[in-house]
Amino acid sequence: MNEKLYHYCSLETFIAIISSKCLRLSDLSKSNDYMERKWIMNILEEALDKSFKDEGIIINLREKYRYGNDANNHIDYLLEMLRDEVTQSNYITCFSRKGDLLSQWKAYGDDGRGVSIGFDSKLLYKVDSCKNDIYIEDVLYDKEEQIEGVLTYMKDLFELEQNTYRVSDDFNKYFIEEFDAFCEVICDELAILSCYMKNLAFKEEDEVRIFYAPIISDEPELIQEQFSKTSRFNNYVLKPINFCARKDQIIGYSDLSFEKLIQRGVISEIIIGPSSRVNKDDIYYLLTKFGYNSNDIYIKQSQTSYRLIGLNNLVFISIMV
Repeated sequence: MNEKLYHYCSLETFIAIISSKCLRLSDLSKSNDYMERKWIMNILEEALDKSFKDEGIIINLREKYRYGNDANNHIDYLLEMLRDEVTQSNYITCFSRKGDLLSQWKAYGDDGRGVSIGFDSKLLYKVDSCKNDIYIEDVLYDKEEQIEGVLTYMKDLFELEQNTYRVSDDFNKYFIEEFDAFCEVICDELAILSCYMKNLAFKEEDEVRIFYAPIISDEPELIQEQFSKTSRFNNYVLKPINFCARKDQIIGYSDLSFEKLIQRGVISEIIIGPSSRVNKDDIYYLLTKFGYNSNDIYIKQSQTSYRLIGLNNLVFISIMV
């Protein structure tokens, strides 16, 4: 049996996913977590030091060096450039390897009133397409794993630079003289890495992310082209970027259609939230209505002992142990 990846959501979102046969990838920069994508800043300096040492590159990242902005040394220049990159719009949707987790119900499953949708991981991982700027990655929580992720990329980049520019005889000199050019190259990839690094405090989530990282031009004609682009690959369709209003924000999003995979069991399980008033028949008929193989989808009730109890217009939380 293939492993499942679970997407927690409210009933409204569940019906939207099932009826449209799409997952919505929303702008990560509009997340409630103010540290989203910025976490990489905490480990980058240490990762660069280790990487340069491994490659025998002798450069003092902290030596005084005046760039044309507020940066006074190499590392400040890189961090400033990366800081701009991680504020750009990337679009994500999230999953957990755990389908019935109390913290997930509370945070993402409408306080237990929603559902957890189990997707077939083998089919879901086929969404990965560098050509189309869309990726699926396990979130890295441990600092050492995050540093290792940067080191792996840096090693590949150094090999590419040496082979491309034929500077293997004096790579150190080249690197020092061309550090600003190096920053432009590395920041693109580091910005992608930043999409799947989080604080260790979130490790319980055991999260996997699909993220879309388009390069949006400053040219109006090219922006319009990007916002009109539809990509088809591996039985998925990535629809053009669009916008919606959420409270006091305008949120960019891109819908990822999995319609061609519903007969192949891309959704294989539905877990009903611990505080939900929905029953299994509700789920079964909804799935059938929209063309899913309902008999092949395992529908079950959450085993988490958590429910909301309404009394005189107040809501009390009951956790049974």
